[in-house]
Amino acid sequence: MVNKKAVTSLLLVTSVMMSGCSTKENSAAGSTGDAGKTEVAKSNTPFTLLFYTAQNGNYANEENFSKEVGDFITAKFPHIKVEHIHKGKGQDYPDLIAAGTIPDIILESSTNVKPRIISNDLNYDLTELIKKHNFDLNRLDPTVVQVMKNWGDGKLYGLPFMGSNLILGYNKDIFDKFGVPYPKDGVTWDEVYDIARKVSRVDNGVNYVGLRYNSPLVFKYNQRSLGFMNEKEDKAAVNTDAWKDLFANFKRIYDIPNNEITIPGEFAGGTEAMDLNVTEKLITWSQKNPTTNWDITAAPVFKDAPKVGFQPNFYSMYVTKQSKHKDEAFDVIAYLLSDEVQTQLSKKALLTPLADKKIQGVFGQDIESLKGKNLQAVFYNRYASPAPIRDASLTFADVAGVPGNTFDKMLKNNMDINTALREAEEAINKALTDAKAQGGNK
Repeated sequence: MVNKKAVTSLLLVTSVMMSGCSTKENSAAGSTGDAGKTEVAKSNTPFTLLFYTAQNGNYANEENFSKEVGDFITAKFPHIKVEHIHKGKGQDYPDLIAAGTIPDIILESSTNVKPRIISNDLNYDLTELIKKHNFDLNRLDPTVVQVMKNWGDGKLYGLPFMGSNLILGYNKDIFDKFGVPYPKDGVTWDEVYDIARKVSRVDNGVNYVGLRYNSPLVFKYNQRSLGFMNEKEDKAAVNTDAWKDLFANFKRIYDIPNNEITIPGEFAGGTEAMDLNVTEKLITWSQKNPTTNWDITAAPVFKDAPKVGFQPNFYSMYVTKQSKHKDEAFDVIAYLLSDEVQTQLSKKALLTPLADKKIQGVFGQDIESLKGKNLQAVFYNRYASPAPIRDASLTFADVAGVPGNTFDKMLKNNMDINTALREAEEAINKALTDAKAQGGNK
């Protein structure tokens, strides 16, 4: 663990030593958007903007980062030289801090703001910059913005850039083989369960599995908006009837004969009938086995909550408090969220945080292998609301993966749901106790 006092001292030194071509920020808090824009417009002295991508493994390839981020910046702001570091061995947060290499902008998951941004003293509240640059938050999906605020103790430390929704892929060939109708947008979990029972079977020595899903994701971004920790006390909030019902919903799928978790199934390879997965898989499925005849529907929903999908899962951009180019960094982020850029990214099948239906409507348009697919299924459901915000004074522990990991352990060890939830409760309470002993709510 990084020593906080040492980090703070180091960051103070770094803030003085970083790029010397900084422009002066407006001294008056809450200055008008026009004043902010005028000042930034005068700032055309060349300088280097350091960009750190802690998320999206796609950006480990510099060419991918350039196409989706860097090239847009240099085309719009020719006086800005973009330097990019992707998280990896020797390039994690503690490594950058120890080396005095503090980014101007960080791309990170919205749910990681406390364990990675705040805990490393890199957080900067964007409220004044949003006012100063007249950035219209109403252009963004309100649920996405609320998720970011909830994970940031009510403050907005970044802006969402691109998302990763859950969708249901289905292999038409398997459905046709067994004469089972395809699932449609609006399909419920009960209906998907029945479908999985019909297509999970052994045929000519081949085991076809009905449905596979990513346990950590379906619980972390659950459709019931259930939190992991109590919003008013430092204790777990998973040993409840609501969590029990959620576990039961997903467990019954793996209780189906010939669909046990131990049986391997591959969607693109033709042995898995349905796959609940992230939108990034759209391109992966096409590339991995281009002969598979597949399509998608919106993620299944609960019968009593039609069209309520999963909670938002977004990569967001954060301006660091140490940056000497906060205005310019914000201008860059605002431009990357412009209709112009987001339309181009949406055409490449990158999920926009904007609420604009026209931009959503061109999703995947430029990807030849996705022609004819039901791509608007990505937007069919609305996002589930985030879990209730916890009091900022409470202890934080990074326990979002505990329910999903416990669920997988339950399946592997034939554990009952009540025992599994007690174990999850114990694990979360221990994490809270350990976190409190190491320094409180950060």
